[in-house]
Amino acid sequence: MRKQKLQPHQVLRAIQFSERLVDAGLWIRSAEELEAAAAVLKPEIRRYWAEVKVENCRVVQVPQRKCVQSQYLMLMAYALENYFKAILIHHNIDSLRGRLLSDLPCYIRSHNLVSLAREANIQLNTSEEELLCRLSRYSTWAARYPVPTDSDSLKAEKELSGGRTYLMACYYPTDLDRILCFAGRLRETVLKETESTTTTLEGNAVPREP
Repeated sequence: MRKQKLQPHQVLRAIQFSERLVDAGLWIRSAEELEAAAAVLKPEIRRYWAEVKVENCRVVQVPQRKCVQSQYLMLMAYALENYFKAILIHHNIDSLRGRLLSDLPCYIRSHNLVSLAREANIQLNTSEEELLCRLSRYSTWAARYPVPTDSDSLKAEKELSGGRTYLMACYYPTDLDRILCFAGRLRETVLKETESTTTTLEGNAVPREP
């Protein structure tokens, strides 16, 4: 089928899209901004868990305050997704130049964090795989809607690569520290791998910790 010729204004937008797509620095900046937004919720989450009452290893009372942990997981999942895609774009920058929205590789459209990690050659242990699976669940629907778009996604358990089945429809008081640890290590890896391409279109260096 013959492609329709782009109008001048469409050509300009296509060029802008292609330039932004292959700028790993923009993906990293988005990840950092999402992390900053998620950090605002951390004190409220820690207060929530501090008020949970446990007796004989069982929760007997939960706070009356709203629990915003699922929304925190969602924002951090978005941040990790941007970090993974920054690496993948850096690895595939030559093949991505000039791409349009309708011609993008699957990993650009994916929200599956475990799949993105493997595509980016990030090694995961079982604990990290379990964490990323839960984060993907919250980012795709569980922190946004009461139900997913398909009934299969309601399954509360998932079998991971090691053959064991883990509960996905839950969160824990240790999630914050585990996520921050993983995100910190991933960010270091991303910055190291993309060091030569982490300049935004405006020419500003991506902020780095001292």
